[in-house]
Amino acid sequence: MTTRPIQSFADCISERERKQRFKVTFVNIIIWLLLVIVSAATWGVFLIVAFAGWAINSLLAEYNVRKLQAIGATVSRTQLPEVHGALESVCQRFNVPNTYRVIIIPSGTANAFAMKFARKRVVVILSELLAGIIDDPAELRALLGHELCHSVLDHGMRGIFERYKPVQYKAARELTCDNAGLIAANDLEAAKTLIRKLCVTRHLHLRLSDDALVEESKAIYSGISGWLIKQYMSHPPAGSRLLNLEEFSQTAMLSPARSIATVPA
Repeated sequence: MTTRPIQSFADCISERERKQRFKVTFVNIIIWLLLVIVSAATWGVFLIVAFAGWAINSLLAEYNVRKLQAIGATVSRTQLPEVHGALESVCQRFNVPNTYRVIIIPSGTANAFAMKFARKRVVVILSELLAGIIDDPAELRALLGHELCHSVLDHGMRGIFERYKPVQYKAARELTCDNAGLIAANDLEAAKTLIRKLCVTRHLHLRLSDDALVEESKAIYSGISGWLIKQYMSHPPAGSRLLNLEEFSQTAMLSPARSIATVPA
């Protein structure tokens, strides 16, 4: 199987996402046309209301970011420099400007996520997850690559057009962001280890079997219940994510500086 160089986050699009592009594009065209019709029918009142919402969001952007900073710690050259260095490395790898504020907050039900307040881009990492990966630069890059991919693809021009994404498309986008994490890490084993840690935390991930997770994911997606899962779950099972990384690693050209590790069965 031939490999190809990865230059941007768009080069990391998963096959599952690619297959759904036409359907999502068609639905979005219809929705945007309806918005244009509504705007015309209301003599621009709809646009005035939308602009007012945008203006309020812009004015409160810095306030919302600082609320997050107030309950956590913001990464910088002197604060958690390991994370700052990984962020710089990922931005350089994908040739995107480093305009992000990475904020560490106490652990909750999530692990990490990217958000945007007007033009201010923020990556939030939960402390429990960071504690489990901060000593492994490749895993740290994998996490940041995943979240930055969400920021670039979900919040960019195409992301605005994809605002009305169905759940299946969101799940496919997760695989795309996993691919970006692999490229950022430049290490298949590190990218897969991150998935395992997201699944059962850093204390138990070594006890997991990749083969069992893959088989479990197939069972989860089978039958009527599996069909319902696909309609309502925005994140694929861990086994599907691991299998996707294996397949993508066979076509993506990683840096020759580090070879792709394989996971023993």
